[in-house]
Amino acid sequence: MKDLGWNMYYFSLPYHFEREPEHSRYSGELMISANIDRTVESTRQAIVDLRALIHWIKANKTGPVILVGVSLGGWIANLIATLESQIDVVASIFYANRLSYSIWNTIPGKFIREELEQHGVTYEDLIRYWEITDPSQAVPKVNKDHILLISAKYDQYIDIKDADSLWESWGKPERYLYNCGHAGIVLCRKKLALDTLSFIQKKLKR
Repeated sequence: MKDLGWNMYYFSLPYHFEREPEHSRYSGELMISANIDRTVESTRQAIVDLRALIHWIKANKTGPVILVGVSLGGWIANLIATLESQIDVVASIFYANRLSYSIWNTIPGKFIREELEQHGVTYEDLIRYWEITDPSQAVPKVNKDHILLISAKYDQYIDIKDADSLWESWGKPERYLYNCGHAGIVLCRKKLALDTLSFIQKKLKR
C-alpha cells in the first residue's frame, strides 16, 4: 500500500481487539452469539461506524474509497455494499452470506446453535430474526463491475453453498474460487493480496 501511495484504515469491529470487553474470553466472542438481539445490534453498530468512516474519508481526503473485508469482515463489507453508494470498489474475501445458515450448518456455529436450541429457537425462527442481516436480499449500491468476491471451495467455516447464494443473487459479479479451506486466509495470503490488488488497480485505471 505504501508503494502505491494509498492510505489504509484498519477498522475494528464491535467486541474485537480494543473494543473487547474485559469479561470476554477472546476477541470477537460477543459479536455473533446466541444472544439474538445483541448480534443484530453489534452488526448495526459495525455498519454505522464503518459508514461514518467512509463519509469522513470522502469529506476529508481525495481519491476513491476501497473496502476490503475478510471472513466476518467480508460479510460486513457485503452488507455495507447494499447501503453505501460512496464506495468505489469492494473486495469480499471468504465471506458469509446468511448468518443464520452459517450458525446452523458450519463448525463455528455448532455451540451457538446448541445454545439456541436449548432455548427453543428453531432454524426457521433464526432465519426470521436475523433476516435483516442477510446481504443477498438486497441489490448492491456499488457498481457490480467493481465488486470482487473470493471464496474457498473447501471452506468448513463458510459453506460454499451460502457463498454461491450471494454471488447468484447479486447477478454474478467477478469471482475467484480457491482450492483451499478457510485457513487459506493465512496459507494463501500472498495470492489473496495479489489477486485483490490486481482487481482494484484494474478498476481504478478505468
